[in-house]
Amino acid sequence: MLLPVAVLAAADDDRPALLAARLGLPLVDRQETTRLALVYGPTGLELRAPGRRLTPLRVDFDQIGMHGGNELLRATRVKNRPARLLDLTAGLATDAWRLARAGFDVIACERQPVIHALVDDALQRTQQQRSAGSFTLVHADARALLGAADIRPIDVIYLDPMFPGDGRTALPKRELQLLRELTGSDDSGAELLALARARARRRVVVKRPLRAPALAPGADLCFKGRAVRFDVYLSDAGPLPDETVPAAAGLLR
Repeated sequence: MLLPVAVLAAADDDRPALLAARLGLPLVDRQETTRLALVYGPTGLELRAPGRRLTPLRVDFDQIGMHGGNELLRATRVKNRPARLLDLTAGLATDAWRLARAGFDVIACERQPVIHALVDDALQRTQQQRSAGSFTLVHADARALLGAADIRPIDVIYLDPMFPGDGRTALPKRELQLLRELTGSDDSGAELLALARARARRRVVVKRPLRAPALAPGADLCFKGRAVRFDVYLSDAGPLPDETVPAAAGLLR
């Protein structure tokens, strides 16, 4: 029987063993023994599907531009001040990275350990400058993070849930297939939106496939692209000084 996920060992490289220990995954000598394999290739950590015609999944921030990000920036923009943004479902962190480059102070939250490892490896490799904003990656469950009593105020909360219904999605097919194998179906989007609306000082932005139903009624704004849209739920909360609320377990400093 194939292992679900494993890390491929490599001669003269201790990174695979360290990664396997950190993630609690088996370390294997042959990738054919596992359904999904984490492999340190020549261009960084990648997720492979041995025996299947799927391109390995790897995060490369140096290849992420701002093309096609106009609606994203319009939906998340907060006027006249630097904005602190929490991406609750970072995934491969493409949008979170774009937002950091655009000037947001971004906290990218990802609960799935393999996906988090791929993004973390990309952070270690990137040569891009992030002087416009900041980017902090955290490994945490979004619900637990939002439920923390001592979380610091967040201006914008961004949510890009996987859509479990009829296959409509903003992700390329290969990425979606591999991500679904790791995460399974997740229908927690509506719950996360409700929690986020209670926390965001300015707005909650939800990314949806263009024709997918809204996670909740009552969006105040909607910005549409060719394949996706951004539903915006404005907050009535007034500005709160950051100093009044301590950081949550050091994650959101």
